[in-house]
Amino acid sequence: MKLLNKQLQSLTRNTGGKRYIPFVDGIRFMAIIPVVLLHATERFERYVVTPSSNFETELSYVISRGAIGVMIFFTLSGFILSLPFAKQYSRFSYKKYLSKRLTRLEPPYILWMTIFGLIFFFKQNIGLSELLNHYAASIFYVHNISYGEFSIINPVAWSLEVEIQYYLFAPFLAMCYFRQNKVALRRTLLLAFTLVFIVVQHQFGWQYLPTKASILGQLQHFMVGLLMADFYVNEPKWHKEKNRLWDLIGFAAVLTLMFTWTEELGKSVIFMVAMLALFASALKGKLIHQILTYRWIAVIGGMCYTIYLTHLPLLELLYSLIARFGYSSPYWVQLTISLIIAIPIVLISSMIFYKYTEQPFMSKDVATKIKQQLTDKWMLLKGRLITKLD
Repeated sequence: MKLLNKQLQSLTRNTGGKRYIPFVDGIRFMAIIPVVLLHATERFERYVVTPSSNFETELSYVISRGAIGVMIFFTLSGFILSLPFAKQYSRFSYKKYLSKRLTRLEPPYILWMTIFGLIFFFKQNIGLSELLNHYAASIFYVHNISYGEFSIINPVAWSLEVEIQYYLFAPFLAMCYFRQNKVALRRTLLLAFTLVFIVVQHQFGWQYLPTKASILGQLQHFMVGLLMADFYVNEPKWHKEKNRLWDLIGFAAVLTLMFTWTEELGKSVIFMVAMLALFASALKGKLIHQILTYRWIAVIGGMCYTIYLTHLPLLELLYSLIARFGYSSPYWVQLTISLIIAIPIVLISSMIFYKYTEQPFMSKDVATKIKQQLTDKWMLLKGRLITKLD
């Protein structure tokens, strides 16, 4: 037991000195697992067998609703990025804010995109120049904008591009929001703005690709996160009192999200309300909060960035191998067996990748070292430019 606890502790996400909030990693788990199941099922249907009966088609459809995990991630980002401003921190450095991103999240991203880019080059019939263009667009988070489609190297990176777009202006939005001291007024204005934005979004067709893969297609989810950060920080008595009624609301919210994830205006509004209900239930629900803060769930959720970056190429490999064995069982039996094989492999691999490619960059010492190296290189480059100009 002590050994297990030690292992769990070693995998727990490093918050860089900030207070660890377990349910946040629990929500990350809630978001990442449906996405992995969705992509595993898509690969199963691509490489092994497609659904043929009505039951199989319905089962495939239900699993495809796992895409809502991406919108949960967007909402969670809105929540996390707003927390410091909800606590009314008086000092804010945009430079430090950006450098944290560069030292914490960029190294694993660049590493995996480089590895997958090399694999893609040797596996696919693509010219080096063309691949480098796609690689550069992906690394600088402009692939969706430049090509009007997801990255060919790692398609899941589309949502990271949306995250970056919000990340760049999130502090200014949060500061503007929390500058309004009348709590009821600012919350009402935020809800009104979000509703109006959804209407405008549908008026201009931003809910469709390629604009869908941008902040214009997803902003409402981040706004829900901003509102919930306000409630979390400024209404502690409200969310400390847990209630089983909120568990029912939370489970109903998940079902509502699954079946209102469409491009229709009315359903988009309902989707936003359901997302609010889901996050409120994560704070207020007795059972849901217990589940989200369960140690293993929080640990796996804390590794979601690595899981998200690596799971799709790994699933491509796994299901291309599984396809070689053929199939003789019904669709749902074969799918279940494949998931029992694939999901543990993805999670165990992600634990290893997380331990050695992401977790090291959570350390303040490593971050400081990287920051210093970047500063030194910049000063060196700046000196050379000045010399040439002289």
